[in-house]
Amino acid sequence: MQRHQLPNQYASWWLDICFLLVILGGLFFILLGSRPLFVPDEGRYAEIAREMAMSGDYVTPYLNSIKYFEKPVLFYWLGAAAIKIGGLNLWSVRSINALLALLGCLFTYFTGRKLYDRTTGLLAALILGTSALYFVMTRMVSLDLPVTVFLAATLYAFLLGVQEPAGIKRRIYLWGAAAAAALAVLTKGLIGIVFPVMIIGAWIVLMGEWRLLKRLYLPSCLLIFLLITVPWHVVVGLRNPEFFYFYFIEQHFLRYTMKEIGHYQPVWFFIPNLILGFFPWIVFLPQAIAKSLPSNWHTRRSHQTELFLLLWAALIFAFFSFSKSKLIPYILPVLPPLALLTARYLAQGLAQKYQTGIRIGYLGLVVLAIIIAGVFYLFTTRAVLPDSTQAVIYFCTAAAVLVTGTLFSCFYAFRDIRKAIIATFVTTWLFFLMVMAGMPAIDTRSIQPLANRLIPILKPQDEVITYNQYYQDLPFYLQRRVNILNWRNELSYGMQHQNTHAWMINDEIFWQRWHSHQRVFVVISLDEYEQLRKRHPRKPIYLLDKTVTNALISNQP
Repeated sequence: MQRHQLPNQYASWWLDICFLLVILGGLFFILLGSRPLFVPDEGRYAEIAREMAMSGDYVTPYLNSIKYFEKPVLFYWLGAAAIKIGGLNLWSVRSINALLALLGCLFTYFTGRKLYDRTTGLLAALILGTSALYFVMTRMVSLDLPVTVFLAATLYAFLLGVQEPAGIKRRIYLWGAAAAAALAVLTKGLIGIVFPVMIIGAWIVLMGEWRLLKRLYLPSCLLIFLLITVPWHVVVGLRNPEFFYFYFIEQHFLRYTMKEIGHYQPVWFFIPNLILGFFPWIVFLPQAIAKSLPSNWHTRRSHQTELFLLLWAALIFAFFSFSKSKLIPYILPVLPPLALLTARYLAQGLAQKYQTGIRIGYLGLVVLAIIIAGVFYLFTTRAVLPDSTQAVIYFCTAAAVLVTGTLFSCFYAFRDIRKAIIATFVTTWLFFLMVMAGMPAIDTRSIQPLANRLIPILKPQDEVITYNQYYQDLPFYLQRRVNILNWRNELSYGMQHQNTHAWMINDEIFWQRWHSHQRVFVVISLDEYEQLRKRHPRKPIYLLDKTVTNALISNQP
């Protein structure tokens, strides 16, 4: 009997993995290269990877030929490798996050199945992959998705490792956790080790498991962590003495504590973003958390796994809520544990538990779907967009799919929970892809249309200038450095340590070059363009093309 069970068990693992690869792979990779780079983040990180691939300097990151030390180097290595392998195109630079996102879902499946059961593992992977924020970041050139996957791998490996008896399997899990934490550090800095230490430490204190510290193989884990993280930090510091203060002090400690340096938002900023970011599964999260909590302090040991997942989500959420710098993707690392908790709750619902709570959740989901549909309609019919007709077609169709599918899900929730959950997955899958297909029609910030107009006529000796700002995606599309008028921002630190006078220019130099015999192209906002024409009505200013927000002008017809 046992001889037959073992092959069947392996077969179910491979069947599940193939299923997830097809379903989530399609969700993450379909239309991956169809949308222009989202600015500023995608333009910035794609350009750094491009410059690294073209220059062959894999130690010092550069943005528009200026040293850029705000983040570590691992993501740029991966992006440069993707460009070398797949060519310089949007699909290549985005494929890194799509692959890592798929890997993160497989990690979640593996962990959910090992901790609980097969159903929970499958649901957790699908919930994570179809959560709105995870899906969006999967298809963006950004550091938040990779660091989320590496942090999840760290904490998953720890949680699975401590449940193994002393021996080689436990060592492999814990060494893997150390390596994943090191990769997280090389992706986005010290949070890669701060978060795991903070979460694991809080869990040990809460559980009173101090004896566990002796069984974590800390010396060998520390050695693995240092072997991975130290070399690049040492080499880049030796080549760039200014690196350590800016990277460790300003970008880590001062950015967290001073709102003048980062992106300031109020303390409640992440609450609405979590609601939208964990859509559609947010409607089941309160019930899932309530069912995961122990009934009293003395029974907490019977909820060790659930408390670890809750601490994981709560501590990261609180950490960023009190930070002076906040951006929406910062809370992405809280989604994997929430996916596991929600999956566990829904899996129990399939076993005829908590069905009233699930049905209430579906009623709430119908309300959310109707609100989203209304927002889509108002936005696409009233906003000034690059292609209003296409925007209405894609987004109103997506809204109809969302509302119809959610109504079907709610109908099934009162009859067959399994069918309701399947209908929710299918609806979300279709809804997200339709929204993604319509994104080019509403992207008012992309400079790609003007870049496409400029590329056929641009010659090596021509000068390209961005007027009073820096369009992060323009160098990537043009595959060359651009000159920047009256703008510094994130490039200001690098400018202090290298000579950039040739391409970081002021008004005086701008007009000298404008009146020279050299052909000059300028990308400028429409507002700035109108002001420029009014201030200088006699100067030769030729409009070549424009979008709803920007214009391309030249000093020659």
